[in-house]
Amino acid sequence: MIDPRPSVFARRLSPIRRVVAVGGGKGGVGKTTVATLTALAAASAGHRVGLLDLDIHGGAAHLFLGIEPSFPEEEAGILPFEGAFGLRFMSATSFSGDRPLALRGTEVSDAIAELLAVTVWPELDLLLIDLPPGLGESLLDVMRFVPRAEIVAVTTASLPSVRVADRFLSAVGSAAPVLGVVANMIDGNSGAADPVVRLAARFSAPVLASVPNDPALESAIGRPEALLKTTSAAALDGVVNTLVGA
Repeated sequence: MIDPRPSVFARRLSPIRRVVAVGGGKGGVGKTTVATLTALAAASAGHRVGLLDLDIHGGAAHLFLGIEPSFPEEEAGILPFEGAFGLRFMSATSFSGDRPLALRGTEVSDAIAELLAVTVWPELDLLLIDLPPGLGESLLDVMRFVPRAEIVAVTTASLPSVRVADRFLSAVGSAAPVLGVVANMIDGNSGAADPVVRLAARFSAPVLASVPNDPALESAIGRPEALLKTTSAAALDGVVNTLVGA
């Protein structure tokens, strides 16, 4: 049987001017933090922004936004939630709540496809997609389902993170434009982000931001206004300007 959903994806995303997927391959590098803070900062500046959390197994963007999982409204599809500063948001947690989703293989692909097919986005200047971790089928599905997506890679400066980010960019860079790399959780030492600088140069991409370790970030989770006052958010100005303009 032919799956009709792929024919719907482009129509669902047609009101959106720019789609940017944020990933890095390795879990724990802070891609959700970067995606969420960037989305909030762009929305607070008056841009029409959406955030789609496609981490099916471990979605956490709703925690940053202070949005409790609940079933969304329906109107010829599923309407994304409206959060702080008018940010539109959708996630698999809207359907699963805090229950674990024990999915694998084609079940994960089906869940990603279903979210893309049923979510009715309004006109947006920017949609940020929080990619699932890993370099497997879930990542390849998103790149196949959303061929117009551009890429922002997130990595720490540690050797394992940089090596996995290298593989991530190698996997997606031939299929989608790479807008740049974000160095995350960087300490204050001079040259601390050099491994990320070398990684970006290898793919002819800029380092869009160097985000420091920020002890204030944890206590601000769930409070969007407080999140935007952190040094982490301030460090992402370059990312926001790249994606939606100054």
